[in-house]
Amino acid sequence: MEVVGKSKAKVIIESCLHESSLYFADHTKIIKCNPYCTSVVHLKELGIYKWIFQVKDPRNNPITAIFFVEQVEESLEHPSSSALPTDGSARQQVGGRCIRWVSAAETPEHSIDNNHTFIGRANTRICLYHLDEARTEVHFETDIALDFTLSFPLNMMPEGIIKFMSETIMSQIMQQATESMLCQVQSDICCTTAELAVEGGKR
Repeated sequence: MEVVGKSKAKVIIESCLHESSLYFADHTKIIKCNPYCTSVVHLKELGIYKWIFQVKDPRNNPITAIFFVEQVEESLEHPSSSALPTDGSARQQVGGRCIRWVSAAETPEHSIDNNHTFIGRANTRICLYHLDEARTEVHFETDIALDFTLSFPLNMMPEGIIKFMSETIMSQIMQQATESMLCQVQSDICCTTAELAVEGGKR
């Protein structure tokens, strides 16, 4: 049974588009802000990253999810209507930057030796848009998919119900993690900006 979780969040950070783009391009730093990430490794020979996430299911059983992803960066000359905010916030129409984390086409050999570890697929879009006063608007959207094998007694229940419940729980966990990540990013960028200001004052 395939279970898909989704999360979406938006935040405004006190950093210009160029500096924000450099910050979010640091793959390892950003993904480590996720409270459920226990490991992230850059597999340089393949040009991809390996994520390991650990959570607990509603019955407090551990679940480990492994992802192999690659990072793709592209310019956003004209903001997509799907990424535009609905709250009327102002944004100068000067485009932006998009950093994507997508499931890698080529992955290393791996084997699963237990029934609570799964290989997942990920698709994340981090869209950065320029705002005035040296600020950046960040749209963070993530979809992940995991394939579960239902065991007794769950396999006695209608799959549609189990799928709905699992996707709801997964999306709630992901939403909390995404918001936590962005709070950490905001805090980190504020500290970085303050350090740069101090260093600049010493020159």
